[in-house]
Amino acid sequence: MTEPFTTNMEALARRHGRVHDAVLEAGDDPCIRVIGARSGGPVPEVLLEGGAVSVHSKYDPVREAARFIDGVDPAGFNLFIVFGFGFGYHINELLARVARDAVVLVLERSTAMVRSALIHMDLAKALGDERLHLLVDPTEDGLADILRGKSTYRVSFLTHRGSFQISPAYYSNLHRIAKSYLSAKEVNIATLAKFERTWGANIARNAGVFVDSPGAGAFYGRFEGVPAIVAAAGPSLSESIEFIRKHAECAVIVAVDTSYRILRRHGIEPHFCVSVDPQLVNARYFEGDRGGRTVLIADPTVHPSVFRLFRGRRALAGMAFPMLKWIEEAAGAKGELAYGGSVSTNAYDFARRLGASPVVLVGQDLAFTGGLAHARGSYLDEQVFLRTRRFYTPLMFNRFQLTALPAIRVRGIRSAAVHTNQKMMIFLSWFEKRNDPDLVNATFDGACIKGVRHSPADELSFAGGNLDIFGKIDEALALAADAFADPVEVRRAIRRRCEAMIGELDTLVPLLERAVRNSEELRSVVSGEKRDRSKMEYLLKKLAEADRTIESLDALKDMISFTAQRVIHTITEGYEIGDGEDAAADDERVAMRSRFLYMGFLEGSAFIRKVIEKMSTALSG
Repeated sequence: MTEPFTTNMEALARRHGRVHDAVLEAGDDPCIRVIGARSGGPVPEVLLEGGAVSVHSKYDPVREAARFIDGVDPAGFNLFIVFGFGFGYHINELLARVARDAVVLVLERSTAMVRSALIHMDLAKALGDERLHLLVDPTEDGLADILRGKSTYRVSFLTHRGSFQISPAYYSNLHRIAKSYLSAKEVNIATLAKFERTWGANIARNAGVFVDSPGAGAFYGRFEGVPAIVAAAGPSLSESIEFIRKHAECAVIVAVDTSYRILRRHGIEPHFCVSVDPQLVNARYFEGDRGGRTVLIADPTVHPSVFRLFRGRRALAGMAFPMLKWIEEAAGAKGELAYGGSVSTNAYDFARRLGASPVVLVGQDLAFTGGLAHARGSYLDEQVFLRTRRFYTPLMFNRFQLTALPAIRVRGIRSAAVHTNQKMMIFLSWFEKRNDPDLVNATFDGACIKGVRHSPADELSFAGGNLDIFGKIDEALALAADAFADPVEVRRAIRRRCEAMIGELDTLVPLLERAVRNSEELRSVVSGEKRDRSKMEYLLKKLAEADRTIESLDALKDMISFTAQRVIHTITEGYEIGDGEDAAADDERVAMRSRFLYMGFLEGSAFIRKVIEKMSTALSG
């Protein structure tokens, strides 16, 4: 073995252990041959069906790499995700130009390509660079591990042309996964910032309904082998109405709140309707509801108006937040639901928990099919006409919807390509990861979901005739009623917990106020020219005492964690917490984040008191 291989492998072992082990196990790939470039450097060629493809320039790979990196703005980004390693010419060039605190993540498909590069190139310096992270054929979890905490980095995606020519589909998919992960983290922090207080307030106001209602789990496993149709409210839902009507007696019909009104207007009474969104607008989907046999499956965080406007029967899902499981422990398990960011993901999961098979999706466009955001006749579609006027037409409104986020073109079900965006790509990715052979997408048009069987609705037919599905639902509710815990005693138990939390809050709030002041003083000490070591140790000791006290609060600490999720997420994902943090020294940054955390706990404590008072009121009626 050549000398570069030995030194390269030593460098690889120090910083890229998994790649090192993979290279040791890999053999040579006969499809990779190495030729000499005119400038003298080695260049790999890959033999494909159409002939040999050169991964780098056969004339001057160093100059080619310099031209490639010339198109990069090193100062404008601090995370560079490179698709394709090849022989590393472009990696050397990139590392020579980016900042010392930048992160360079290189994703390569072929272990044999890396092995060949280590044999023919001296890459020890690059492989030993702390800025470089090399992954070979990474899993989604492996990619997530590297990207964790980097959601706020300024990212530049760089596709190495030679590597892409060899495996275009592979690198396109990796690009989508990486972009989706980073976007999902942005969505998470934005969602927490927008809804964490709403979730808490809604749960408090819904406490009485939660105690008095059966759980969604009452229906789980009761429809083994029965087909289910999950009706989302994508633009093409209208094309699936007759399919739903045809099978309403032999399949479980699961609507989402957005599609419920549409189905009812077409004379279809869904067996279940799933609602999980905490916003008031989602309650309006049920305005004018006449009631009937449909069972509403609601998350406990939905807006309380949902239970006032929906006139039918209801069952509640369990608490999705571990910090609030104590409420469910008192009331009795309600039944879990999986969450994927969209109510249609909950509806699919609910159908699977019923035991239904297959589960058929309709109206799951995940795209702006026909230039529309929602199905005709939905509440949101009607709002388009209420919000438009002479100089702001429905066409203009829909155009705004389409351009609110950057457009992404993906393969369509019937159309060659459809327009979607990053938000819907998150939901699409969620369905792709199910790997469910019993999942069928019969949506008329929209985004094609990889790994999911697509079938036109007119080619699907379910045997079995009238299964009396509503009769089975009635039986399940009757059994749940027989096993129901005494609601009076449950209310008392939760109210006792609320009283205990109020008592702990009286102790906690003054402690957190002192912790905030101590953090501010600590920042002043560590940022000064002369550090007072004894003062610093004293302040750190006081903050440690505050931490121990918070940990000891049995009744309250779960609620504190719940109301401070945005703060915790902001810190763990590396978001800047305020002006000046980026330029602060490490010790000062720690003190700033300490203050940010305790301030979040303090603000959360004030909110908790309001939540507990609302919960006690809701449970006293």
